[in-house]
Amino acid sequence: MDPVRILADLVQLPSINPMGRDLPPELIHESRVTAYLEKLFTSHGLRCLRSMALPGRENIVAFLDPPGPASSTILFEAHQDTVPIDGMTIDPFGGRVEGGKLFGRGACDVKGGMASMLAAFLRLHQKKKSGMPQVVMACTVDEEHGFHGIQKIAGSSWVREKDPKSIWAVIAEPTQLRIVNAHKGAVRWDLITRGKSCHSSTPHLGENAIYRMGALVPVVEAYAKKLAQGPRHPRLGSASLSMGMIKGGTSVNTVPDSCTAQFDRRLLPGEAPLAAVEDFRSYLHSSCPGDWFEVTEPWLAAPALGDEHSAELVQGLGDCLRKVLGQSVVEAVPYGTDAATLGDLGIPAVVFGPGNIAQAHTKDEWIETDQLYKAMEILILLVEGKSLN
Repeated sequence: MDPVRILADLVQLPSINPMGRDLPPELIHESRVTAYLEKLFTSHGLRCLRSMALPGRENIVAFLDPPGPASSTILFEAHQDTVPIDGMTIDPFGGRVEGGKLFGRGACDVKGGMASMLAAFLRLHQKKKSGMPQVVMACTVDEEHGFHGIQKIAGSSWVREKDPKSIWAVIAEPTQLRIVNAHKGAVRWDLITRGKSCHSSTPHLGENAIYRMGALVPVVEAYAKKLAQGPRHPRLGSASLSMGMIKGGTSVNTVPDSCTAQFDRRLLPGEAPLAAVEDFRSYLHSSCPGDWFEVTEPWLAAPALGDEHSAELVQGLGDCLRKVLGQSVVEAVPYGTDAATLGDLGIPAVVFGPGNIAQAHTKDEWIETDQLYKAMEILILLVEGKSLN
């Protein structure tokens, strides 16, 4: 199948991750894409299964089993969800092709990568032969907010029952057809300050939780600077902390009794998400004793991706890139992906796909159609090369 045609189909199916917001039901969640994928797989006679990762939100996984035994597995993984469409200047679900580009929400992140993987997967199915590895196509949910889909995959029996070293995992993200073999992780949590509400005409009778949050802000800023000056990874630099949102109060004429701030902590390979939260908690309590604030348990925790398991995969994929593009570029990036959850199991995992991250989440999101074909060809070569090993 043509990856451009597949991508147009996928873009026309809204699959917005609401990220806790109240958005129209006809636009949110992945069910429309999941149904399309199931029909695509079953129409080609492929074995597939659906599994719920969150209420009403299902991963779908298809299996290409070669004739005879397979000594290894290559996993293609792409997420079904997209970010919201606020402020977009194009039809977010049009799938318009013009000037060698396809436009629409998710075209770049990451339905373009999914389309290339699906096209490669179906072509490999057409010419499957003895000696090739098992190929698995996993399409997951909730990558843009909570990573619940990939966590469900990581815990599945068909992953856990295999030797991690027998699996090569390629995770779709817009990398401009470069190989990403290391990236930072992320952990997110809330900081809550408590106060006592009263009428704003008599503020001395209450305790203003927003003022209390204000007292903590310089302490948090000092901690963030301490992290930035701490140990550095040779490819990823330092860990980081960002205070990204503050909300509190119920009305202008009421002294607020609660204020909440949300944090994004970027992790380096080897850092444990829960340990990062505990270090922050200990720092605040040692600097500001008292029981008037709380550091919650994290509501998102995804490890970093290190490069210690993936050298052979990087070499194999790099050979394919050189055949198609004439060169292979390997890099580390600061953002997080589904690859880290698999890498944490000891599975060799890299991030690879068509498109440029600069176009992801933008008001006129697009992807170059030529890259879709090149990505498809590279992925086919990867499987065929593994067949010879």
